[in-house]
Amino acid sequence: MKKNVFIIMLLFVMSIFSMELVAQENLNALVKKCETMSAVDVNVMSTKNPETKELEREIFSINIKENPSLVNEFIAAFKKDEINALKVIEDKKGGKLSSLFYQFENATYSFQLGERDKFGSTVERDGFAYFSRITAPRSNITLK
Repeated sequence: MKKNVFIIMLLFVMSIFSMELVAQENLNALVKKCETMSAVDVNVMSTKNPETKELEREIFSINIKENPSLVNEFIAAFKKDEINALKVIEDKKGGKLSSLFYQFENATYSFQLGERDKFGSTVERDGFAYFSRITAPRSNITLK
């Protein structure tokens, strides 16, 4: 009997962890696809705890240039994963989508349409966008 209870508890805990991984599966699959594309610029910044060497935070950025179909793929991936997001912010300017922000339990995703200028501002241009994913252990992410 104790063995059955233990197995059930173990399956429950494993299902919780697997749900976290699939919560943003469409976005993660698209990010994986972009890692090998020549039409995008990819930047990854990792921060580790100096004492434990454990990952504290990772920022993964993709700069999309002149690729309207990839921009549309990202928007579709956001919409597919929206149901699992804990927080969703969608900005529109003049009735047109300008940015998306989704917060999941273990990661935050943002997407801005347009091209970034040298000052970091976004200038509206078709086929250009900026995507970022910030992952951190749950203790480092706060919902507000």
